[in-house]
Amino acid sequence: MTTLAAGLLTTAGCKHGVAISGQGSISSASGIRDCNRQTAPCRYEVEGRYQETFTADAAAGWLHDAWESCQTPEGNQCSFDIPAETVQQFKDAEIPSAVARFRRPIRPLFRNNSGAYLLPDNPAARQLAWLVEEVSGGSTTSTELRQHFHPDLLARLGESSIRDDINSIRNGTDNPAVRDLVTATPVFARGLIAPASGNAVGSFVSLATEYSDDALITSFSVQHNFPQGGSNTAEPEKGLRLNELGARFAALASDTSMLVARIDNDQCKAIYNLRGDRPQPTGSIFKIWVLGALTEEMRVKRISPNTMVPLDADEIVPAGSSINDVALGTQFPLRDMASLMMGVSDNTATDHIHELVGRKRVEDTLKAFRHRNRQLMTPFLSTNEQFHIFWSLSPNEATAYAQGTEEQQRDILTNTIEPLGPVMSFPQANQDALFDSSWAASADDVCRAYAGLRKFNNRSEHFELMDQAMGSEAVLLWVRNRWDRVWQKGGSLANADGNYVFTLSWLFESDERGAYVVIMMANNRDGSPIDAARAFSIASRAEEILFAR
Repeated sequence: MTTLAAGLLTTAGCKHGVAISGQGSISSASGIRDCNRQTAPCRYEVEGRYQETFTADAAAGWLHDAWESCQTPEGNQCSFDIPAETVQQFKDAEIPSAVARFRRPIRPLFRNNSGAYLLPDNPAARQLAWLVEEVSGGSTTSTELRQHFHPDLLARLGESSIRDDINSIRNGTDNPAVRDLVTATPVFARGLIAPASGNAVGSFVSLATEYSDDALITSFSVQHNFPQGGSNTAEPEKGLRLNELGARFAALASDTSMLVARIDNDQCKAIYNLRGDRPQPTGSIFKIWVLGALTEEMRVKRISPNTMVPLDADEIVPAGSSINDVALGTQFPLRDMASLMMGVSDNTATDHIHELVGRKRVEDTLKAFRHRNRQLMTPFLSTNEQFHIFWSLSPNEATAYAQGTEEQQRDILTNTIEPLGPVMSFPQANQDALFDSSWAASADDVCRAYAGLRKFNNRSEHFELMDQAMGSEAVLLWVRNRWDRVWQKGGSLANADGNYVFTLSWLFESDERGAYVVIMMANNRDGSPIDAARAFSIASRAEEILFAR
């Protein structure tokens, strides 16, 4: 139950109403407070005890998504029960209407109406599309290889080895098509090429490209005889229940949180909760809030989805970036920058968007998404700024920032960190300060961020850009074939031994089944590595359980 509406009635009065966002109608249990598109918003006087249940009914081609400003939302119903003395006390005052929000059905990413995969128009996806076309025909010539593969890769693997892989796909696949698209970012694509119909085995292809007009392939691997309907669930996790998965995950690190929840009426309703309210370092999951701020800026038309973003030397991040070799000044479509930020977690792309949106707008998004640990995320640093704490500040300066109040942190940021510009050298290694000062959130906060992203109009240009960015990397096999929408973001902090902070998060949604999240956060303050493969297996099994509900 939410207490928002009850609190508003208590503090603001007893004129109430209902409103409609999207297309649908509202019926009332009393029969005297019905509302439709022609009469909305509907306002009325409340006298005596206010006891009413509203039911949202979607118009044809629409679905009920959520109730807003409702005392007790449950599915498509919204109920109020306010004592008569409260109503009398605030006679003639007004409160905001309860809003029935309707949305259009989900348009699955990268698929047409028949379910076939349609690759996006970006460098890596175009090379994957070429490969599908290539294995549909005759032999592959040396000229074709040189047109599509980088000379360094040809020299390292050899033309004959690459040609053999392509021939194996060609010879083992009649009428080839992409049957599972795991990754579709501008510089990295992964998917299963298999016969367009049936369940025959196929070839799982991974390729990376330059970000350029030629987009030559710089990395290429093929796993042949790859089954359709594959799974990332390893044998030890098969058949486990959520509580057993939680116990397995808890054993991976000294501090862990795991939340499996359904998003219902914008609320996260836990199905399994292991310390979901405990703040943890997020790693690159922090980029969800950056994307949320960008989406809001596009919604209010301060930024156009068609914006071109020039590569700026001041926003180059020396680690975790795939586009640093691109010529400065190269114009990136905002759509590509967002997909790079989320799909390959590109830090240079992230800092360009952080700069484009502005720190204040990102911090505003924390509030809009009901983040309960905002003090751990503000000031909301860019990647370069965070890395300066690790690499550039003296140990005393880094500790002062990590242990300082927000006012002190903002002072250090303004007077010490910002003047440094991008990270250019690495004289320090302040691991403890990095751990203590890095972006932090609870699994509950991450779930609320996913719920916040869902609220944007899913037929708008800003939603479509955000949707493609969040959905550009699924990580898990075959989940796009089971759900209409798959969003994913993970993160890490690493040292020479491996990831000592490791985080994973997904949203799985379909119109029929609803919206669910799986969020897993682990850290070892002592710097010891976390078993990422086991974490992926646990997440995969959790998704299977949700799909079977």
